[in-house]
Amino acid sequence: MQERQRRSLTEEYKRQAAELVVSSGRSITAVSKELGLRDSVLRRWVDKLRKERHRRRGAPARRRRRCRRTRLPRSSGYVRRTSGCAWNVTF
Repeated sequence: MQERQRRSLTEEYKRQAAELVVSSGRSITAVSKELGLRDSVLRRWVDKLRKERHRRRGAPARRRRRCRRTRLPRSSGYVRRTSGCAWNVTF
């Protein structure tokens, strides 16, 4: 079995590859095939670029909201709080 040789790519190359996806509107898959990269690698670079741009605009970093499941008293259901004020009850 042939091993893949690990390449060392500069930060400038990574930024330019991510810029290509963002500015051209082409898919990550199409650009990654063109550049000979794996989709997951290019996706990580694009996500990083978008986060950096978002932070530069002065917007606070997004935090993921997690749904909490709470046991209801005397019931067989669960309550799950979603997006601030909505509650879903499952039995």
